[in-house]
Amino acid sequence: MLRALADSCNETVYLAVKDGDALLYIYAIESSQRLLARSAVGDRVPLHCTSLGKAILAELPQATVREIIERAGMPTFTEFTIASLEELEAELAQIRAQGYALDRQEHEYDTYCIGAPIFDARGRIVAACSISGADPNIIDANRESLAAALVQTAHEISRRMGYVPSTLSRNAHVPERK
Repeated sequence: MLRALADSCNETVYLAVKDGDALLYIYAIESSQRLLARSAVGDRVPLHCTSLGKAILAELPQATVREIIERAGMPTFTEFTIASLEELEAELAQIRAQGYALDRQEHEYDTYCIGAPIFDARGRIVAACSISGADPNIIDANRESLAAALVQTAHEISRRMGYVPSTLSRNAHVPERK
């Protein structure tokens, strides 16, 4: 599935997991374009500054996110790195609402990414996958189509792991009982 995604979008695709208070890259399919894969399998990076890490953080309880940030801090890598807990929490709320995360040169210059969460059979966040590249159109002009393909791939991986989403979306309004 990740290979098909990489082939269809012609960008680098990553798979990563939360490892303690960091993100661990566990699989990469490099783009045939000349830039790409700056992150390598085995690299560990902070969770707050990549689309993969933010996709994972968005699915964790707020108290857990705060504990991770308290322990790991929020190191800055570029002037675009999220540097405050308040800004991160606002972005995590947006990620939960839209179903995917963006990285706008937050960890590395000239790197733009979209990340989506992957769930296990119990509905727990276990990983994230991303599309990454040097072209800002990944998060601009091409964002809608790339995000849709990425989210569909993440959902299919989750489904194959036994995940069955609820019939109500997380943000669905449930009327009060009278």
